[in-house]
Amino acid sequence: MEEVRYFGRISAYALVVGVAYWFLSYEAAGTMLLIGFGLATGAGFLVLRSGARHAQGADAADDAAGQPDGPFADESGPVPTRSGAPLAVGFGVAAVALAGAFGPWFIIAGAVPLLLGAADWLRSAEHELALRTSADEGVRADGAEPAPPAGDAAREWAGRGRDAEPAAADRPATDTATGG
Repeated sequence: MEEVRYFGRISAYALVVGVAYWFLSYEAAGTMLLIGFGLATGAGFLVLRSGARHAQGADAADDAAGQPDGPFADESGPVPTRSGAPLAVGFGVAAVALAGAFGPWFIIAGAVPLLLGAADWLRSAEHELALRTSADEGVRADGAEPAPPAGDAAREWAGRGRDAEPAAADRPATDTATGG
């Protein structure tokens, strides 16, 4: 809900600055842009506020429990690894865009980090996909067996309770003919 109120504050600020700008400069274009920005942000605020109020009744239990909403509510997915690839891609795109103003040499200068960053980003995405699919299948990426869960889940995983008789495979082998 704080994000929605933030839009309201931005709208009020832009409208106040737009009116002040008119009285200080009497310049129509800047005033219209500031007031237009304030009105557009205000319209967005009203739409988001009505949607937030509608969703607030459905999510009252989640909010009371301190649960985040939106895409942050589900934390089951893996966290992406740190990488410089987005920075390299952004630098490459910016340099290629500068070619329109400064000549075709910027295309060459921007293509190198753009392609290297894109290749690195693709490699890390493939690695994360492999980790996710192997985790879904219960197999680690290095081929080793996954570690058994701990606590109550471990007892369920083993299929028996804490005081249960050990499984036949866990008992020491005895010779029934000799009794020992």
